[in-house]
Amino acid sequence: MLITEPALLQYLGDAYWPFMRLTGVFLTAPVLGNSIVPVPFRVLFAALIAVCLAAWGGPWPPLPAAAGAVMLSGAIQLAFGALIGLVGQIIVAAIASAGELGSFALGISFATATGLATDQAAPVLYDVFQWTGLLVYLGLGGPFLVIEAVNHSFHTLPAGIPDAISLRALVDYGGATIRIALLLALPVVAAGFAMNSVIGLANTLAPQLNIFSIGFPLLFLGGIWIIAASLFFVEPVAIGLLQEGLAVMAGLAHG
Repeated sequence: MLITEPALLQYLGDAYWPFMRLTGVFLTAPVLGNSIVPVPFRVLFAALIAVCLAAWGGPWPPLPAAAGAVMLSGAIQLAFGALIGLVGQIIVAAIASAGELGSFALGISFATATGLATDQAAPVLYDVFQWTGLLVYLGLGGPFLVIEAVNHSFHTLPAGIPDAISLRALVDYGGATIRIALLLALPVVAAGFAMNSVIGLANTLAPQLNIFSIGFPLLFLGGIWIIAASLFFVEPVAIGLLQEGLAVMAGLAHG
């Protein structure tokens, strides 16, 4: 088997485009770009998928002759892949933010632990809801949909430069982080307000009742029960978010 230098350079050029776009995805996408996955593994995995995509065909943009143009095109592909991966990150962040709002509503935000997305301490409920969002995202096939979107984007937008309308749709979709977080945390917030009102009224009518020894355990146990019940509503909310995210990714790729 004879492999010529032009053929080898052509194949490497074909693998360059999906590798740069997948690298952007691995920077922002949940699970694939998570800090718990070692960086060398992410690089090798991105290279493996890029080689497979290059073997299956394009269409791939022609590789520029100038080195500066190659670096500029790679940066564009990297940024476009990061935008695709950001859609999945919004889904997990929206679910995780609901846990943070619930911890503030129940007054247990002082209980912190090192989360997945950052080395800084985050509320425990934030970490619990983040794990829930990641598991639901995995169960719905989110990583596979993102890789499929990258492959499909080369057929509809090989240059990797989305228009202003699709970018505006992505910004509007980012607002789902607050909207969905409030929707998921609303039962906890309402229950926390009701229990705090009852405990405050009881403490006013019977001052001998210690609010810290009686009120706080009741608030904590009731809030945990409501949070455990609200976890069953995460999946349908995540499905709706994923459907909206697929529409946003289709808009970014013009397909």
